[in-house]
Amino acid sequence: MPISFCGQVVAFMNSHVLVYGPDADAFGEPLFGPPAYLRPAYRLWAGGAHLLPSEAIDDIGQHFRDRAAYDWLEERGDAFPRADVLGRRADGRPQSVFVKELDLADLTLYAAGQPSGSVVRLDLALEALAMPDSQALAPVAPPAELALFERALPWYRLAPGAFGALGAALVQMVLASGRRDLSISFDSLDDLMER
Repeated sequence: MPISFCGQVVAFMNSHVLVYGPDADAFGEPLFGPPAYLRPAYRLWAGGAHLLPSEAIDDIGQHFRDRAAYDWLEERGDAFPRADVLGRRADGRPQSVFVKELDLADLTLYAAGQPSGSVVRLDLALEALAMPDSQALAPVAPPAELALFERALPWYRLAPGAFGALGAALVQMVLASGRRDLSISFDSLDDLMER
């Protein structure tokens, strides 16, 4: 079961960006959302595809479904290498594996426009929110309901004053670098524009 989240997915060059917050509509035309239906995924050791879990069954037969399955995999999955994980691959094919067949260190988020729709891999999450500080771009923690998936994506706040061509350049810089610690002030952007 995917996680319904009040955000939208925007295509940005060859990437997909999850945009949320009160000013998200100003960022661009979404592919879908709100809401966006999020699905965490783990890379399979064999072949490199991703499995989007829907259920985990531990060694003593306890079933963990949907959000409880993600919680269990993140908190205890490595202690049960022979536990079963059921789900589907990003291409939609159902698959069942043992936990030991998953790279639990490689967490990714996918999103769809419908609960059972086809998914796209997310590359970045942006909170579109004006704050009374001088930052055009700053790293942020994910919303509380997505805190478990913080390591799956870079999470940033992009101020609406930096939208447009300048905002696109900032997003491009984050996507190209893969960094999670960039912080750029409006003063820095002004200095750059004056050159």
